[in-house]
Amino acid sequence: MPADRTRARLFDREAERYDRARPGYPDELIAEVLGPSPEGLSVLDVACGTGIASRAMAQRGAKVHGVELNPAMAAIAQRHGIPTQVAAFETWEPAERTFDRVTCAQAWHWLDPEVSIRKIASLLRPGGRLCLFWNVGRHPDDLAAALRDAYERALPAGGAGLTVGYSTNGRKDLTLDFGAITGVLAACDALDAARTHSFPWTRTYSRDQWLDELLSHSDHSALPPDVRQPLFDAIGATIDRLGGSFEMSYVAVLISASRR
Repeated sequence: MPADRTRARLFDREAERYDRARPGYPDELIAEVLGPSPEGLSVLDVACGTGIASRAMAQRGAKVHGVELNPAMAAIAQRHGIPTQVAAFETWEPAERTFDRVTCAQAWHWLDPEVSIRKIASLLRPGGRLCLFWNVGRHPDDLAAALRDAYERALPAGGAGLTVGYSTNGRKDLTLDFGAITGVLAACDALDAARTHSFPWTRTYSRDQWLDELLSHSDHSALPPDVRQPLFDAIGATIDRLGGSFEMSYVAVLISASRR
């Protein structure tokens, strides 16, 4: 089921931070999405945010149009040259347009999957592709364990819930399972069988860069200040104690299916 749309609105107040702090995607993934002839491809980027993925595709010559729920996020995408309409994708009016690619980066969980997949199938030209992709990060194991302790100490028992997996994943902790997503795609008769590709890459974060990145996530930015500040102090102190920076191991996962 889609995540709480009320919480999705929190991204608007952190739009500049989101654009600054969120990681991009490896070149190999973008090349796989667009294929060998990206020049002039028509792409609809659903829930495009500030246009991080949109810009990477446009830089290769694709003609990218965005749809985004949050006005401040959409304004940044526009500022970067991505024509973007402010709307929930499920009710957005495509005006009879069709596309060679429909993409959704790091945002499928905010959508109604059954409504969205039917709409996407109607928007794809024959042979066009739906491409869903995510970055999944893993900390060094010693830092992941120390961060779990910091979260447990700082968060009050029975208090605000956090989806802290991405914040404390070690390199041996995470099993990637996208079965629910591939199941939705498989149930759509208009699409061929889904394919999954993985693209490993890394990024180094300083203490301050990681704290900035955490505030771009709705669960952390929604914390009351009297809870968030002690937690962030504990996270920062933990990173400082273990060297002040770290290398995050990312896997960018692409799930794609073609229109029959």
